[in-house]
Amino acid sequence: MIKKNTVIKIIILILIVVSVSLLIYVNQTPTFLTKTIKLFNKNYEYNAPSYELVNHESIFAEKLSDNKFIISTHEKTEVLSQNLKNEATMSFSGEKPTIKTSNDKFLIMHKDTNKALFVDGSKNIPVNCSGSILTGAVNKNGYFALVTEEKGFKAQIIVYNKNGKELYKWHSAENYITDVDISDSNDMVIASTVEYGENKLKSKILVFNTSKELPEEVLIDNMAVKISFTGNSKFVVIGSESISAYSTSTKMLWQKSYEGKHLIAYKLKDSKIALAIGTSNLATETSSVYLLNDNGKEISIFENKGEIVNLDILAKDVLIAGKRELKVADENEKFSLPVGKDIKKAMFSTNNKTVLVVTDSIAQIVYLK
Repeated sequence: MIKKNTVIKIIILILIVVSVSLLIYVNQTPTFLTKTIKLFNKNYEYNAPSYELVNHESIFAEKLSDNKFIISTHEKTEVLSQNLKNEATMSFSGEKPTIKTSNDKFLIMHKDTNKALFVDGSKNIPVNCSGSILTGAVNKNGYFALVTEEKGFKAQIIVYNKNGKELYKWHSAENYITDVDISDSNDMVIASTVEYGENKLKSKILVFNTSKELPEEVLIDNMAVKISFTGNSKFVVIGSESISAYSTSTKMLWQKSYEGKHLIAYKLKDSKIALAIGTSNLATETSSVYLLNDNGKEISIFENKGEIVNLDILAKDVLIAGKRELKVADENEKFSLPVGKDIKKAMFSTNNKTVLVVTDSIAQIVYLK
């Protein structure tokens, strides 16, 4: 027979678990908290976290792996908590900031400069190159690659370790590089280049093993818009007319054509790929939003009406940011919310109901219903 004290302890434990779970839910779901308080106070309004952006023509925002955000302008770069409180500031400034991230590590670059800043926690490593930096990439281990435009060469790729030490360098007078990525194994690099075909632009993918002098090559019959490793030995090419995947030995693994339609928006995240494909990106048009795994298998398709600014992924949900509207969908629409200002970018925060919205004047956490 169970003792009375044991029963009481079990009941107390259950109450603690339920209370903690409810506290977490309420903390991450302010709409629930707001509705509850409004039962007693009809005038109550929840003040969502926000971050003011004053007259910045060029703003770059991205999410880090630990529910933090990074926002960069021509004046500074800041790491913000999930409540948009400042946690770190980098006074690395310049026009048109671009940031490449991997987990909690990031690489800051500015257009037409020869300087970059690699940040790993409290460690800031400045990098000076001999030519203007075109683009770059960083992996989860803190190894990073920079593409520069050199005098006498159309492009140069430089690979660095996590301490900023140069490990590998390659240059070419024949290739103009548009994108680059570095594998988490630290020893593989891919780069996309512009090729001039008959009546249209194409791309060539260069596959580097840093232990070898020359890369392998893959010719793509359309323009590569984005390239990304999805494992140490395979990568995805999002093109203007199709998406495809290859092994690092240059074997095609799968391909999906857009069937004559246009690529409107895309997102690669957590071994998943979101693509918006349509005839045009007008408010009156309908586009298909696909969610694929890295083997090319369809997870969901959602028919979206309206303009699309950008996409984001969380588990099996896709965030669709329109010009003034947010939607979360899988095969069906789950949540939506009109936004009173033009959206420049939006991304998931802590869950699929919590979104960071960036406009010209403010970055703000909003809660979908």
